[in-house]
Amino acid sequence: MSTSSTTSTFEQEARPYEQPSSAPSQVRDSVTSQNVTPSEWRTVCTFLFGDLIGMLSVLGFVYLGASLIGVGVTSQTYATGFLIFPAVLVCYAVVGLYQRRFTHPALEMQRIGTLTLLLGAVSGGTVYAATGNGTVALLLAAAGGLGAVILPICRSLFRIIFAQADWWGVPAVIVSSGESGEAILDTLNRWPEIGIKPVALLGDGPTDADVSVPIRGGEELAPYLARHFSIPYAILAMPGLTHTDRANLLSHYSKFFDHIFVVSDSAGAPALWTTGRSGDGLFGYGVRNVALRSGAQLVKRAMDIFGALVALLILAPLFAGIALAIRLDAPGAVFYRQERMGRQGRIVTILKFRTMYEDADQKLEEVLSQDPALRKEYEQYHKLQNDPRVTRIGRFLRRYSLDELPQLLNVLRGDMSLVGPRAYMPSELEQMNGLARAVLQSPPGITGLWQVSGRNRLSFADRVNLDVHYIQNWSLWLDLYLLIRTAPVVFSGDGAS
Repeated sequence: MSTSSTTSTFEQEARPYEQPSSAPSQVRDSVTSQNVTPSEWRTVCTFLFGDLIGMLSVLGFVYLGASLIGVGVTSQTYATGFLIFPAVLVCYAVVGLYQRRFTHPALEMQRIGTLTLLLGAVSGGTVYAATGNGTVALLLAAAGGLGAVILPICRSLFRIIFAQADWWGVPAVIVSSGESGEAILDTLNRWPEIGIKPVALLGDGPTDADVSVPIRGGEELAPYLARHFSIPYAILAMPGLTHTDRANLLSHYSKFFDHIFVVSDSAGAPALWTTGRSGDGLFGYGVRNVALRSGAQLVKRAMDIFGALVALLILAPLFAGIALAIRLDAPGAVFYRQERMGRQGRIVTILKFRTMYEDADQKLEEVLSQDPALRKEYEQYHKLQNDPRVTRIGRFLRRYSLDELPQLLNVLRGDMSLVGPRAYMPSELEQMNGLARAVLQSPPGITGLWQVSGRNRLSFADRVNLDVHYIQNWSLWLDLYLLIRTAPVVFSGDGAS
């Protein structure tokens, strides 16, 4: 088929849906009663408010630090700091941090941190060159350094807090074939803070009553929805696309949508929006194993040691309380030691608070042999949702992941990391679908991508795929983002067993 005839065909297909009146009446009636247009200004105000809170926190820390070291902070210094606030916000806006555009939080954190550090250095240097006031210049530079950490964290926290609101995010239409669209929808619903709000699932896939999305229908509705509701994003979940098919689809849908993502492999859907590397340009990027570089390993190790020491100091009273509760609940040791595979497959002994009865390992096979349903569940997830071997206090510890706190000692020893792949047992090696070499390039983590992506609701194969994705897309900002996202997951007990 010639280019002209192909273009003509696309124009004929699109023309009936370019006007609002061209959609079927039942669709028009349903979409008008649904929330398919999230509030852009409220979403932007969320970012703005988070940045302002971060700036005030930085100002407070700078004042506290200056007081502790005996540096006097004058009213002129305060005035200078407050004048810089709007200038920083303008710079954020200029680089696109308030645009109606999808950016993964980890990548956004990197941009905010880098820009804030640069602004602090430039502001301090400018003030010193203009006035010769070294104190104010030093305070501004210190504010830039603190802001490079505090402001990205505040922005991410505000994303997570407000992500469940009806007005949150940027609307998107999913056009799919088969069941691929539901996998994409599930990913977006599990990661709402990313900011893409699915408002329509279109295509020839089976209708699932459990799928919660305002609009279901055929793919021919996509142009109508884009024009009528000004929806900027289209996600095309089309497994097995050829290069020609992809080019033609992009040519067609680019007439109606500002941004288009093409997902040609539905198997990778659970991980597509979970790292900064798969952020702005989901496609066309090669894999960079940055985590294997010596410099990256040194930075990651330094963060592990610092974070583990601070956590152990803060959590020491909690450790004592949990240890006492375990001894009172069931006889046996406080800690449970288990062999897991560390980096490069080296066998390491990891520590946990004991959550099972003393003879739990011996009883596992007995329990599974007596109940076929439990055996099937264990073979799929390598865990049991309602494990009869778990003690009363153990259920509480597992629900909120408190049983894993002793692994902070493993982090100090270098056997584990704060963030990393799951710690796999040696017996699971043959079930890792040939991906053990990729996963074991990094030490296992106390938390990681799979822990904040549904935990025990994910199959064993999904966990392995997520761990591979994490290693291939690692960055320091991704680790920081996953640490931040771990807190609400732990407190809610989401996906725990």
